[in-house]
Amino acid sequence: MDRQSRRLESHEAELNRLDTALVEAAKTGTRAPGQQAIFGALGDGSMLCAELVEFYRGEVVPTDVRTGLLRLHCAITNLAASLRVYAALTCKDE
Repeated sequence: MDRQSRRLESHEAELNRLDTALVEAAKTGTRAPGQQAIFGALGDGSMLCAELVEFYRGEVVPTDVRTGLLRLHCAITNLAASLRVYAALTCKDE
């Protein structure tokens, strides 16, 4: 379980880092993180969620893993929302 929690925390931290960089880029007009980094992190986070849901299918999910899944889901949602805002702002400027 410890390993699963660490993986969740690591993916959450990466998504939050990218989200912060994307928001900063939207505010300042600087370069955003690369597409590969953003979509790679979103894909990796989603795959980890799916992997853990499958692993615990039919069983009780430990509290720390459940909390990690919820936090990772929030980080994915936040990054997706920031990506939409960034895209809307950059398209508006063109």
